[in-house]
Formats: sequence, structure tokens, C-alpha cells
Amino acid sequence: MNDIDLTALFVIFCVAIGTYSLRVSGLLLSNKLVKHENIKIFLDYLPATLLLSLVVPSILKEGVIGVVAILFIALFMYKTRSILLSMVIGVLIVAISRNFL
Repeated sequence: MNDIDLTALFVIFCVAIGTYSLRVSGLLLSNKLVKHENIKIFLDYLPATLLLSLVVPSILKEGVIGVVAILFIALFMYKTRSILLSMVIGVLIVAISRNFL
């Protein structure tokens, strides 16, 4: 029992309290925040901005091929309205460039 570090236990306890308080506060405040129009607009645009913040660094990391892939994705989305086909085209372009170019 003496091998257990009390500092580590305290840190784990604080992280657990922080994690669960964030989850519970989100549930408790979600109904109250939506009543304000500006918060509602912010929450409506939040998923798209989060998705962009995840996708744009990956595109920039790939360089020119990433930009070419996103252009083909946009073109296929415009022409076919198929998310799956556009996504497959983008993945194929990046995969081919990584393996053969």
C-alpha cells in the first residue's frame, strides 16, 4: 500500500472531476444556452468549423497532392452529389500519390 503515490492519485482524481464536470455541465447548460440567438447561431456553425479544423491541416500536410485531391472532391461533389464517391476519389488520389509518385 505504501507503493502508491498519493500525488498520482490526487492528479487522477482531479482529472476525473474535471472530465465529469465538463460532461455534466454540458448536459445541464445545453437547454439554457440555446435560448440565446447568438449562441444558437454559434452552435449551428460549430460542427462545420470543427470539421474544417480537422481536415485543413491534413490537406496542407499533403501539399500539392492534397490540394489536387480536394479540388477533385469538390468537382465530384458538385457533379454527382455523392459524398461517398467524392471521398473515395480523394482517398484514391492521395493513395496513388503516396505509393506511385
